[in-house]
Amino acid sequence: MGRGLIALDRVAAFVLGLLLLAGGAAALAWKYDVFADAPSKIRITGAPAVVAESWWPWATGAAGIVLVLLALGWLLRHIPRRRINRLSLDGSSGDGRLSADVDSAVGAAAQVLAADPAVRSCSGHLITDRGEVVAELKTTINPDADLDHLRHTADRVLTELRELVGRDELRTRVLLRTARQQQTAPRVL
Repeated sequence: MGRGLIALDRVAAFVLGLLLLAGGAAALAWKYDVFADAPSKIRITGAPAVVAESWWPWATGAAGIVLVLLALGWLLRHIPRRRINRLSLDGSSGDGRLSADVDSAVGAAAQVLAADPAVRSCSGHLITDRGEVVAELKTTINPDADLDHLRHTADRVLTELRELVGRDELRTRVLLRTARQQQTAPRVL
């Protein structure tokens, strides 16, 4: 979604929110006689008969719940998704689109890095970060790991990944976490 569409979407959400707040405030003001002479000045034909029905509170409550659910669904659809699975390859055109499942390749690179003895676990995903495609490897290492050796291993794995993907603009990131030292309980004799 472009910035113009995002701005338009936010303005529309703001205006809709204001209208809903104003409608709710007007309904509460009417209910609690904030404007004492409003019922005598405003006449809506047929409304008193409908409002007096026993099903009216249930219908308005159900309509309110449906509107809240629709609003939540709309908001959830606007959460940006950073994770991607496929990348377009060179050679895509109007005749056809070439794509690759690069997320699987990043997962395989994570498995290769996890095979190193200094690494306890590693997982990898393909994400977008500030408009760039990034292969991110989240790695948990042993507390006594040799960082220089680990850097060389990660460089080799990421070089192979870039060659496999064939995209020069692919960025890489290795996030390191140090595992906690496992303490053994003292033995009681």
